[in-house]
Amino acid sequence: MGGGYATGRELVEFFLSLGPASGLVGMGLTALLFSVGAMISFELARRFHAYDYHSFTRLFLGRFRVLFEVGYLATLVLVLAIVSAAAGELLSSYGYPQWLSETLFMTIVAVLVFFGSSLVERVISIWSIVFYVTYCLVCALVVSRFGNALSQALGSEPVRTAAALWNGLSYTSYNIPLLPVLIFVARHFQSRREALIAGALTGPLVLFPGFVFLLTLSAFYPDIVRAPLPVQVVLERLDLPWLTTAVRLVILGALIKTGTGLLHGFNERLARSAVDRGRALPRTLRPLVAITLMLAAVFAATTVGLVDLIGKGYRYSALYFLIVLVIPLMTIGLWRVLAPPRGHSLQ
Repeated sequence: MGGGYATGRELVEFFLSLGPASGLVGMGLTALLFSVGAMISFELARRFHAYDYHSFTRLFLGRFRVLFEVGYLATLVLVLAIVSAAAGELLSSYGYPQWLSETLFMTIVAVLVFFGSSLVERVISIWSIVFYVTYCLVCALVVSRFGNALSQALGSEPVRTAAALWNGLSYTSYNIPLLPVLIFVARHFQSRREALIAGALTGPLVLFPGFVFLLTLSAFYPDIVRAPLPVQVVLERLDLPWLTTAVRLVILGALIKTGTGLLHGFNERLARSAVDRGRALPRTLRPLVAITLMLAAVFAATTVGLVDLIGKGYRYSALYFLIVLVIPLMTIGLWRVLAPPRGHSLQ
């Protein structure tokens, strides 16, 4: 969590652009929908031992699972382009050339991908805690200094319920493809109860830092809506050099772990295909695949630009996955979870 909205651009595009109060309503809906999707996904994967996205999506898409794969590959390049562009802009603020920033980003991600699931899980977990603490600190500082502006912003516009619901659904549809990709974590669940509790916690845990950050950004509404990297506006207004350095490092870590998680999920898919053919995926192929996809992503980021990538690419991706993933998962997937097992009782 955090890799996409760490810069604030996603939150502005989907939520704050509607107004602070409407944005908070939309984010609440996103957390609810994400939890429901995670509960179904975790139990479905646990019950049928489907721990890579190809095996998992086959449970509710059948022969049409290729549609998820096509969309996922396109979205993978899109997200990598966004995190690469964001990482490049952050590092360039320290005076590093763009090519060096992107090379460093790709190298770190490739190394993490090389070492596999255990390291990826530890990095994601540890850095998520760091992310929580840092962004809560930023919010506390903003509230203490700009509390009046925040209160005025929250009450400046009425809640646009319909728009908030649609944007919440759109944001869920864009982000929920992460569930099949990171479904390898479901191998840890030993019972239906564990899977359902973990799923219920997923939405609040993933969106809580975003909720806190949205409050933070709201203090500078509406001017911040036009900023390519809204977090930079916040840091400039706080004017604390030590905090600026800390936040930039945390954002870089969040971008790295997002890229790592996505690429590792794709490699798990390749590994499962290799096993099905009676062979093992060469370990050295994992970082090679990662670097190849990241090079394509960097090209996209350079050609299109960060704001247009988020504003246009995310919207198309959200609509695609609403049809291809969200609706089938919430219907066919839910039916398979609730259907009585054949030949044995539920755990």
